[in-house]
Order: sequence, then C-alpha cells, then structure tokens
Amino acid sequence: MIEVLPQTQGDLLAVRVSGELTNADFDQYREKIRDRMKATGSARLYYEMADLHWVKPGAAMENALLDIVHGREYGRVAMVGNKAWHEWAAKLVSPVKKKGVRYFEVEEREEAMRWVQEGE
Repeated sequence: MIEVLPQTQGDLLAVRVSGELTNADFDQYREKIRDRMKATGSARLYYEMADLHWVKPGAAMENALLDIVHGREYGRVAMVGNKAWHEWAAKLVSPVKKKGVRYFEVEEREEAMRWVQEGE
C-alpha cells in the first residue's frame, strides 16, 4: 500500500509504503513521480517504509527502470526504514539518482523530512 503524505507539494513527493507492494502500487507511485517531474522539471522524494513486508519482483523491476531513465532528474531522496534490507535497498538505488539517496532510521523520520525539504 502507498499512502501519499500531506507534506507532498511542489516538487516533493512524500509517501509511506507498507504491507506488500504490488504492480498497481508502483504504477500509482510512478505516475505521481512523473506528474511532479512534468510540473516542476524535477522531483524530491521522501520514501518511508513502515511495516513493509514484501515487494513483488516484477513491480520492483519496473520501478528500477523508471529510476534508471529518470534518476538524474531527482533532487534529494530520503528513504526511511527499520530493517537491514531497507538500508540495503537505499544503497542499491543510490547510484542512479543525481543526488544519491540518504537513508534514515524510522526514529529519524523528522530529520529525514527536514533534510529532503531543504531541496538542492
């Protein structure tokens, strides 16, 4: 499940993901990123993984392709999580993002939000 957070505005997309992410969830997420980039020319991302259990492999691959194609259009990207694989995922996608990805633990979510809101 993907929940768009109220901090979403301008070029900032803030989401909380939980449960099991499906192709439909990633379709919704990619559409929102494309909307931000179309409207503002870039996108900053706050991506909080709360009780995230599983990501469908096909959905993850489609999302990775979006990152490869558009990753250089992203500004700051903050990923927030609480599991070792969450941090590993942030490190895995970091090289394709213009500004990389900064990982924060769940207890640091407020710091992560402030950091990503600072923009460039």
